[in-house]
Amino acid sequence: MRVAKDFTPDVLLSAPRRGSAVPSPDGTLILYTQSTHSFEDNKTVKEVRLMDIESGASDQLTDDDKVHDAQWLPGTKTDVIYLKSGEKGTTQIWIANGDDPAKEHYVAGEYDAPITALKLKALDDGSVAFVVAGLVGPDGGLFNDETEEKKKSTARIFDGPKVRVWNELYKSHKYALWYSTLVNAHGKWGVAGELQNIVKDTTLEAPVGMYDVADPTDNFDISEKGIAFVAEDPRPSSPEFVRIAHVYYVPLASFTAAPPTRPRPVVMGISETKAYYQNVRFSPDGSKIAFLHAPYANPVDVRLYMGHTSSFGAYHVHTMIFGKGPRLPPRSFEFAGSSDALLITTEDCGRVKLSHLELRHGAEATSLVESGVVSAFYPLKEGNYDQLLVTSNSIVESSLWQIVDTTLKTQSKVVSSSTKHGAKYGLSHSMVSEFWYEGADDAVVHSFIIKPSNFDERKKYPWVLLPHGGPESSWLDSWSTRWNLALWAQQGYVLIAPNIAGSTGYGVDFTARIYRSWGGAPYQDLVNLMEYLKPLPYLDHDRAIVAGASYGGYMVSWMFGQEMIRKFACAIWHDGIFNLPVFMIQSDVVDGGPDFAGAPYLWSNGEELEKWNPARPELLRNWKHAPPTLVIHSEKDYRCPITEGLAAFNTLQAQGVKSRFLTFSDECHWVLNPENSLVWHRTVFEWMEKHVGGKEAREI
Repeated sequence: MRVAKDFTPDVLLSAPRRGSAVPSPDGTLILYTQSTHSFEDNKTVKEVRLMDIESGASDQLTDDDKVHDAQWLPGTKTDVIYLKSGEKGTTQIWIANGDDPAKEHYVAGEYDAPITALKLKALDDGSVAFVVAGLVGPDGGLFNDETEEKKKSTARIFDGPKVRVWNELYKSHKYALWYSTLVNAHGKWGVAGELQNIVKDTTLEAPVGMYDVADPTDNFDISEKGIAFVAEDPRPSSPEFVRIAHVYYVPLASFTAAPPTRPRPVVMGISETKAYYQNVRFSPDGSKIAFLHAPYANPVDVRLYMGHTSSFGAYHVHTMIFGKGPRLPPRSFEFAGSSDALLITTEDCGRVKLSHLELRHGAEATSLVESGVVSAFYPLKEGNYDQLLVTSNSIVESSLWQIVDTTLKTQSKVVSSSTKHGAKYGLSHSMVSEFWYEGADDAVVHSFIIKPSNFDERKKYPWVLLPHGGPESSWLDSWSTRWNLALWAQQGYVLIAPNIAGSTGYGVDFTARIYRSWGGAPYQDLVNLMEYLKPLPYLDHDRAIVAGASYGGYMVSWMFGQEMIRKFACAIWHDGIFNLPVFMIQSDVVDGGPDFAGAPYLWSNGEELEKWNPARPELLRNWKHAPPTLVIHSEKDYRCPITEGLAAFNTLQAQGVKSRFLTFSDECHWVLNPENSLVWHRTVFEWMEKHVGGKEAREI
């Protein structure tokens, strides 16, 4: 193992980034993706690779950057299927041999349009049903927007609130789910029929999530007898309801024929009609549909519902088992090999844990993985859930693959660790600790503390306070290529990452502390935290830094208007919020709901929005006391538009505060291009070092 001398931004950003480990049906191989950027060549290589589970040997299946949606072909031992984008928007379906990656791959089908989000299901007759997502044309068929006749003008006209999302405009045509089958004839697989539109002759758009960062395949599933999916009306009545959706089911007698009926909604036995849905799954026998439901009025109160395909009614699973809702909302789930058990991930005190739950009254969940953040899990062998192949990560580990025994008879076995448990970069779990303190309203607040690997308790260090984004989010024991806590610590800083009011993973009531209190309970939690940290001898309080992104940037704005900001020597403000009422109506997500107890509009809910507005004149006057501040905002951020960052920067400049503005013309809410990310990191670290008098620790 080659150990990096220093864990620098260059090392972080040029390290291979690998995806989840997906075992072959026979449990001998792992299929995964990996991307590696070279700063010397200014090139990112994207690969699909195979690893032998027993030996750890890895082979490349393909390094074609046009390949996507690679996965095992069900009903085979080790065949791999993937989609490949071609010229002028075409898409090909390719088949490869996992046992012999060098063996010639072949084309099983081709479509004259972009398709993505591939999902597969082996059928009893030996064929394989597949579903993909693609655009719908005016004639109801699959649409290729890359061959659409180019107009002389770039004008787009919108008659509804769906205009921008993340970093792009909504497309002119809606998405639909398309299905067909693959059959094996004479030893080769091929497509057996035209693609059929599951939402044909409806106004629905499916699946939900095609513009989001999460995997859209979570929002639909296939059984032997039909397709279930989350869909939304592409013409919402108000900007507040852009993301409102529902779960639908279409029974199918054949995956090569048009749908026999229109999609039928699953009926919820509750009064809340406006809600968010995700993680749709059929039970193994296809008789039940399960999914996660979050009411519009309280979107953090995620609950798992299940219903029979015959009745179209759904019931709350945790109430059935425990007689009440869960202490911690589920994050994701899968059926555990039968219709009577589930594997569930739950965010819990800065971790994402994996547990097993039997679907019977009075059952207790069995914890399987409690450390780090579980991001994926699969049965090691198809149909056998006694052993799982689990992918996770932590603050010091970018990718850990391990075999977990669900019977708890044997210890977990590590298959592969990307960073050798941190040692590859000079990191260790001893760098990470945590503490609890008393926040506002008698709440007990959890915080991570990350120290440099060469930490010396006899010295005091410059330190960074990190209010997180969201705001309904949290700091997790997880790896990131953006705000990597271990990387920041290795620059010579102690990091304080508190999960203040609004944080998830501590119960719905704790998260709800932020409702009608954006600058209230969360800010007071930080005030109390500062008092808690005062006695710690290794924190140099003359060299304190505050840094936040998104809602974290909002909190930095709010702090600029308060006396507490005088305690900091430096600030980092990334893609945050300056003027709350204006932000609420210009963001790509115009959310109402519980945050401000009503509509997100100044004319109808002005008092509530102004209460927590950092841009109130009496607060802006205090910005003259802000420390030297680096403001970062990118032009394609439609979640927190760049005008927020420009306003914050201009306010600081007008009041004589030393400040600098960093922007990227091609980045969005996150800085994703490795070359841009390198500039981001270097600029941030140089600004911090300059304004705290160096990053070196000093004698106590």
